[in-house]
Amino acid sequence: MIQRHWARFAELASTTDNVFVLEAVFFQHQIHDLLGHYEASDSQIEHHIDEIAKQISAMNPVLIYLTQPSVREQQVWISSIRSKPNFATEHNIKFMENRKRIELRLLDSLPFPTHAIENAHLDWEDVFCKMVCAMNRLPFLN
Repeated sequence: MIQRHWARFAELASTTDNVFVLEAVFFQHQIHDLLGHYEASDSQIEHHIDEIAKQISAMNPVLIYLTQPSVREQQVWISSIRSKPNFATEHNIKFMENRKRIELRLLDSLPFPTHAIENAHLDWEDVFCKMVCAMNRLPFLN
């Protein structure tokens, strides 16, 4: 069903000349659900993401992947700002480390440009500048 939604998105978006920048939703929800609810293997997840990527590749999407150097520190920070201590449990940290491992590996296999931007100091202005610079280097935008 998720793949059908992406196919519908691609179909609707094909009527425009817009450039689409994908964010965490491209990986996050798919991988989170496949790991957490269905205990999918790496190869099953890779196949699922590959199928979605094929459906949308004609749109010339760009994937911006924001990352932190430490999943543990990120989860502790998220837990504190959201007042949700369950974000920083050992189980959740291991789950998120595994998800990040899969996501980073997938970045290299996608049929469209991807840019991983580390945000170690939570400097969102710097991240935005890096995103704009990455987009400016794309040949189809110049």
